[in-house]
Amino acid sequence: MTVTDADQPTVPADPAPVHEEAVAITPARRDDLAVIMELERAGFATGEQWSERSWQAELVGDERRVLLARTHRVAGVISLRAGREAELLRLVVAPWARRHGIGAALVRAGVEAVGHAGARAVLLEVRWDNEPAIALYQRLGFEQLAARRDYYGPGLDALILKLWSLDDLGKGWRDQILDEQADQHHDEHHDMHHHEQHDEQGRDDR
Repeated sequence: MTVTDADQPTVPADPAPVHEEAVAITPARRDDLAVIMELERAGFATGEQWSERSWQAELVGDERRVLLARTHRVAGVISLRAGREAELLRLVVAPWARRHGIGAALVRAGVEAVGHAGARAVLLEVRWDNEPAIALYQRLGFEQLAARRDYYGPGLDALILKLWSLDDLGKGWRDQILDEQADQHHDEHHDMHHHEQHDEQGRDDR
């Protein structure tokens, strides 16, 4: 199917807040390819994006587990290769949905899916300078195993992380969403309090 500009989903300028009770994570289908590619374009620079053909292969692969997170619209996607030592291949969260626990929810649901298929551990590769992703994975129990020099290009090393036991994942994904929303609320409250103090100081100086 050819997707026209009118058919393609767009990211709203002022999206509605993400609430944990509104998050649904479901297996992706072949006809979800268009929204997955929209996530790719929004989430990665051109040279880092997976191609449509790559995602088509993910969606039909027998050993693949591809899941979508949906709120009021599609918010993210994850793909894993099943096996005794599974591999997290791709995680994309829409920019407007970040810092709401969507990424953590997808990782937890994906690990659960490969666990049902017999996985005992999960590996992944991440760019050494992708600090938000590394922090997320480490918070979920992944540990650095090794590094691959220049894996993503000259000077762009990959870190290999491993979740040694699926039991290490701890809290359920809905609890993780609540935790991250609480952290975000705390940060926003702190910023607002800081601005108020700054404004008061400015008035005192006048």
